[in-house]
Amino acid sequence: MTNPTTIATRSANPHAASIDVDASGYEIFSAGDQGAAHVFAHHMVDTDQYEPGRQLLGGWLDGHTGSGSQWVHLQFHMAVFELATGHWEDAHRRYLEHVLPTAENSEDALTDAPALLWRLALSAPEGTELVWGPLRRNALERMHRPGDPFTELHNLLALAGAGDLESLDTYMNTRTADSLRMRLVFKVATALSAYVKGHYRLAANLLWRLLPRIPEIGGSRAQIQLFEQLVTASLRKASAGGQPSWHAQAA
Repeated sequence: MTNPTTIATRSANPHAASIDVDASGYEIFSAGDQGAAHVFAHHMVDTDQYEPGRQLLGGWLDGHTGSGSQWVHLQFHMAVFELATGHWEDAHRRYLEHVLPTAENSEDALTDAPALLWRLALSAPEGTELVWGPLRRNALERMHRPGDPFTELHNLLALAGAGDLESLDTYMNTRTADSLRMRLVFKVATALSAYVKGHYRLAANLLWRLLPRIPEIGGSRAQIQLFEQLVTASLRKASAGGQPSWHAQAA
């Protein structure tokens, strides 16, 4: 699948499988029109075709409308293509128009919103303020509601992104790491805390050791890339002797 024609052909096929896998073997939704576009987006990420992905998925999105978690997730993929090809402003506008409103009014962006805002923060122009408040509030509302570890990891990403280290510590002190996946979530949370505090070398070391195991928490290759980017950012800041700084506005 490498072009919009293929997307249309697949989505018109009533016998198309509802589940597909990415290059890592992670199951991704693939039913119908949006599912076909989703499989296409993963194919472009898995083959490092970010500019063609931006052009082709962008053209597809321009010709369609939608709502709900799958539509938001396609917007996430499109923003990933935009960030990878140097179109930060386009990705930020897409977040504000298509992802943040969903995060503010539903639970359909619990993973995509924090993940995308972190990606935006890691490459934001100097002096940019990103509004983490709505994502922080969502995370606080869910902090004592056990859920899927992959979703809980993104709740912690929201707290760390907002600079709310007190709530991050409260989570780790009051919750129980009662499974292998949750123990990995706690370890990632420790690395995120180190990053936000400006302990970049520690954050890099912790995340580097965790990278091979983060897929056990969940997520596709495209989603796990965020943590690879965090390692790179941590190493860059550590080498530059960077002080704690964050493109955040918690309120």
